[in-house]
Amino acid sequence: MSLQSYVSHADQWEQRATIRSRPRRIVEDDDLSYYPVERQPLYAHPAVIDAGREVQDYILLQSFYKYINDVIIFETEIVNRTALAIAKSRFPFEFPFACRSDAMSVVIDENYHAYVAMDYLDQVERSTGIGPIEQNREIELSRAIPRAMEYVPPQYAAGMELLGVAISENTVTAEVAAFSRDTTLKRSVKGVMADHLADEGRHSVFWINLVKLYWSEIDETARIELGRGLPFFLREYLTNELQLEFDRRLIGTLDLPAATRERIANDMVGAYPITNQHPMIVNIRKFLKMAGLLEHEPTRAAIAQYL
Repeated sequence: MSLQSYVSHADQWEQRATIRSRPRRIVEDDDLSYYPVERQPLYAHPAVIDAGREVQDYILLQSFYKYINDVIIFETEIVNRTALAIAKSRFPFEFPFACRSDAMSVVIDENYHAYVAMDYLDQVERSTGIGPIEQNREIELSRAIPRAMEYVPPQYAAGMELLGVAISENTVTAEVAAFSRDTTLKRSVKGVMADHLADEGRHSVFWINLVKLYWSEIDETARIELGRGLPFFLREYLTNELQLEFDRRLIGTLDLPAATRERIANDMVGAYPITNQHPMIVNIRKFLKMAGLLEHEPTRAAIAQYL
């Protein structure tokens, strides 16, 4: 891809952006869930099943609060930082106006997603009468991107940030798509996720094309250094530490005997295995191929363990 061949998504944004075309999503009173059962192993723990539906529903509700809080952090503190730098020509690479304009539309979309999420969380809390437990103040990317930026030579730090954001945006898009198809979830939850997906699908293409353009224009030394940084980023990104920290806090709030809570916590240590067949890795693999990074032999060799 060349600087001249980039095609803006401005027309699509004008017609389809959710900020222009979607109604407010209102929580409904039904027996459907806020969060997918298969994403929270705690729900199926024998001791939790024995405790009854109320405890299980509480676990799903708190998991939903965490997920949405993580999305807000991701969009407002991570994606928008990079997108805004590109939009305002603060990124150390000369992207054409079409890229910068599209980046600004991403900033608008992500802030709107955060607004919708905050509104919906407030509705849920008022509807259930149950507020969120203490939330994580960071997500995996809050650690992975800065650490990966420090790992590469300073002149390539911004490029590492771009790759990290682009990879994660494509991973999130796949997660949101799975949410929007889940028949066990409340219609309003699926609606919020479907609206989000309508924008994230466009964002996914934007970040793929942006990285493809950037990768084709930088020199070989930059490609080699960024390729070396990728496995470091992926190791930091593909962890379950923060999820386990949250689950331990959640278990601690359950109305169960202390010995039962301790047993559940001990059983959850291996509950989130990340193997080569994990959906996140499958999506990352697809992104790297579509963005052209796997055509670069040194980069492909550096990340061979994930291929």
